[in-house]
Parts: sequence; structure tokens; C-alpha cells
Amino acid sequence: MSGSSTRRDEPADTEISLVIATGREYGCERLVRAVERQLQAVGHTAYEIILVLDGCPPYRWLDPADRRITAIVLPERVGIARARTVGVRAARGQLLAFLDDDCVPAEMWLTELLRLSREHPTSVAFGGRVIGTAPRNLYSQLRDAVYYYETFGPWYTDSSATTDVLGAPYVNGGNSAYRREALLSAGGFDELLPAYSDVELGRRMNLAERAVLSPGMAIHHDHPSDFRQYQLRCWRSGRARALLWAHRGYRQDRPRAVLRTIVINLVWANAARRRPRIAAPPLYVVAVLTCQEVVHGAGYIYALVGSVARRRIARRSAAHTSGRGMAADTP
Repeated sequence: MSGSSTRRDEPADTEISLVIATGREYGCERLVRAVERQLQAVGHTAYEIILVLDGCPPYRWLDPADRRITAIVLPERVGIARARTVGVRAARGQLLAFLDDDCVPAEMWLTELLRLSREHPTSVAFGGRVIGTAPRNLYSQLRDAVYYYETFGPWYTDSSATTDVLGAPYVNGGNSAYRREALLSAGGFDELLPAYSDVELGRRMNLAERAVLSPGMAIHHDHPSDFRQYQLRCWRSGRARALLWAHRGYRQDRPRAVLRTIVINLVWANAARRRPRIAAPPLYVVAVLTCQEVVHGAGYIYALVGSVARRRIARRSAAHTSGRGMAADTP
């Protein structure tokens, strides 16, 4: 992966490398300033901030003389998983932290991350809540009270919770940190995925037994705020699940499991279990959730068919090259 970099010398014993894959200039500046305030307040922590500009020009507010920030400019957009991988390759920290450029970390985010890394020495990944910045927005509610709630349990939406959660299926990629050695040993993020790269990494690293979540290590995140943005995310999620099945073989992403979940949600769960958690007109909530399942399923089918077609083309191409002809993939 080519790209220009404004890399400066960093301390050899960097404690934290914060990697931000970014394409939003204002959001990235807002995030960097907030993180810098926390880093300066802690004082003793050796750190670096690595910005991976994903197919966008250098930001106007970047100061080439600022040794604390490394900016890597990618000539074309490659997606968040690949951009994060570029940042990981440039990072020197023992803790590799990731934040999205459409969020602001809560006041105690850094303090909590450092505490978790000290108090849970056998844990290899750390995370916390991703709190929508517009709690009354329907699509923000759907993200928090449906997806995150069903993934992490009621702890995730309980603002009064104060205890750490040991074991989580994954740590959200936009609010996460990994011990460097463990992340590199696992092979990092799967660059093939348009979404769910954090979920897949959590499975590969067995984070259900090796991660810890803190209610204080939270971020305030700009969730999708309208129907189109929300459904685009559902489409990407569907595609990602198909790729997880086609290339990784995870049983929970096989067609039968995905179809079963969609049918259950459409027939019962959307109206009976999910709708009561959302503060919006019931019929509208059910209608949006129905669209969510349909779009998710359509994205899944689209990617699955594409994966099958590409494999067949590859087999036929290999057979033709080896001189066995088009009958190579027949019994």
C-alpha cells in the first residue's frame, strides 16, 4: 500500500499508539484535540497519534512541526480495515488504540484504558460503550438499543452500571485497544471485509475469554441519523456476513443461520421484543426494522452470489492455465 507520510521520530518506549483511520477533516480535528487534552492531563504517558487519511488530501489544520502526530496519506480510498492495518504497521506502542473520526471520547476514556491494561494483565483487548450523540434520534436508538444491546446485553444501555465486564465477543473497532503482541500474532484486521472486521477479529482472538469492557471507556458517537445512512450500514453488514461465511466458514454466518434469524425477527422479535425498547411510533419502528432485515438479507445474498461466482471463475481460469479445460471443476 503506497502513501505519503509525515513520520517523525517517536520515543522508543511508546506506551500508546492511537490509530485513527479518517476521511472527515472536522471530525478528525475535534477528536484529536479531545484526545490530546486527555493525554496531556495524564502527563506521564508516552504516546503517538497516527492519522491514516483514507483517500483524502492532508488536512489544513495539521502542523508538520507537531512531532506528536504522524499523518499517512493514502492516494485512494481503501476502507477502514485496510486503513487501520496501515496505521498498525506504522505504530510503535505497546497498546494499539483505535477511535473513529465521528466520535469524541468520554472524559475518562484514556484513564480507564490505562487502568484496564494494568488491572487486567491477562486481557488482550479493551473497550467500552459507544453512546449515540442524538439519543432521541430513531436510528441512533436502533443502533444502541437493538444492535449493541443484543450483542453485549443490558449492561450496554444501563447508564448506572459501574463494573467492568470480563469477556465480550468483540470490542467495537471505533472504541478499542489491543495489546500489540496479541493483535499482531492474530494477523490484525481482515482487509476483505466492508464491515464487521472488529467482530471477525474478536472471534479469531477468542475475545469472549480475553477482553474486558469498562463503562468509563466510552465514546460519544455520531450514529447514522437518517433512513438512507442506516440502511446502507445494514447493506454493508449483510455483505460482510456473507464474506465471513464464504472466506472464514463461521457457522453463525452460514445461509441457514442468517435466514433463520431474519425470519424470527420479521415474524416475532421486531414487534414483540425490539420495538418496546425504542421511543418512537410503534408502527414506524416495526417498518424500519422490517426494512433493516430485508436490506441485510439482500446484502448477504448479493455478496454470497458474488463470492461463489468469483470462485468458479478462478477455478476455471486455473484449469485453463493448467491445460485441463473447462471440465476441471466437474467430478
